[in-house]
Amino acid sequence: MTKQETDMGLFIVIALVLMAILSSTFLKVKNWFLQTFNKISTSVNNSIKYIQTHGILTILWIIFGLAVVYILYKIIKSIIDKINEKRERVENIKNELKEIEKHIKTRSNPGTVEEAIDSVSKKLQLCEDTNKLKGHIGLLKKKLLNLELLNEESRRKENINQLEIRERELDSRFAEKERKSREAEQNKQVLLRRLGIEENRVFKKSELRDKEIEALKEQDFEQVNQFDVLERKQISVLIKPYEKLNHSREHIFLVWSVKRFLESRRIERIEEHLTKGADITFKHNKKWFAIEIETGSMLEKSKRLKEKVDYLNRQYPNRWMFVVSNEKLVSRYAEFGLSTSRNRVPENLEKLLKNV
Repeated sequence: MTKQETDMGLFIVIALVLMAILSSTFLKVKNWFLQTFNKISTSVNNSIKYIQTHGILTILWIIFGLAVVYILYKIIKSIIDKINEKRERVENIKNELKEIEKHIKTRSNPGTVEEAIDSVSKKLQLCEDTNKLKGHIGLLKKKLLNLELLNEESRRKENINQLEIRERELDSRFAEKERKSREAEQNKQVLLRRLGIEENRVFKKSELRDKEIEALKEQDFEQVNQFDVLERKQISVLIKPYEKLNHSREHIFLVWSVKRFLESRRIERIEEHLTKGADITFKHNKKWFAIEIETGSMLEKSKRLKEKVDYLNRQYPNRWMFVVSNEKLVSRYAEFGLSTSRNRVPENLEKLLKNV
């Protein structure tokens, strides 16, 4: 039976009951009105009026009865609707509890679990505010606790997953950084081999690229500015001192600079000596010549200086000269042999070569 059929049946029953009550009451009132009008009215006109009045009262009583029936119907219907609403609310809560139970069993994602927690909290509040639903409070609290534990576990797993993802990203970045570092080191080694840093201790800066300058500085090359014999001006160079030899940067530069000048003169053969003999020897017109680079330190060691001069006179008679870095010291070295400052090397070299 549908809800509309139930309401209609209820309305008919109430109407019949009220009509029966009103019918009995109506007869009593009718007799009272007839007796009253019989005593008062004596004429036919009054009788007709009585009949008319009687008819009007009947209609009024019917209207009044229907109104009472409608009001009672509405009151009873409202009560029944509230009862049905509470019943439906209880059923809805039970159904939602089953859905929540399903969420727990299927281990839903954190977002779904949070929604379930919110739903259970609302239902718990509803049950606490409604007497007939208080029996569900214990179950709801249990479900709520389970959901909160599940939510905490889900968040913990999510945090672990995020940490694992972050760790993989860091490992990937580190591996990429290591790869680039190895690649850069390999490229640098190729560059250094191409420059030949084992054989060359001096590089002219203007002839280098930025990457080459950076690579040389990483290999302990230092930038200095010196007067060059070939170009006859100050130039910037990168120099790396010898680790085991007590040669100053100025000495290393002058050896390099004089060698450049000799190479520009198309000398047959040029050699550099780091430990024994003269600093530079070269062959010209089938004879060997020598150049000794001096920065002034040998003047304080007169015995060694004399030994050096004796050696040069024996090996290269009239075919050697001093190239002195400090122009003010040229005259002191000139006491031992042909001496020149760096800016007068070309002229004095010509003199040396003509003596042969």
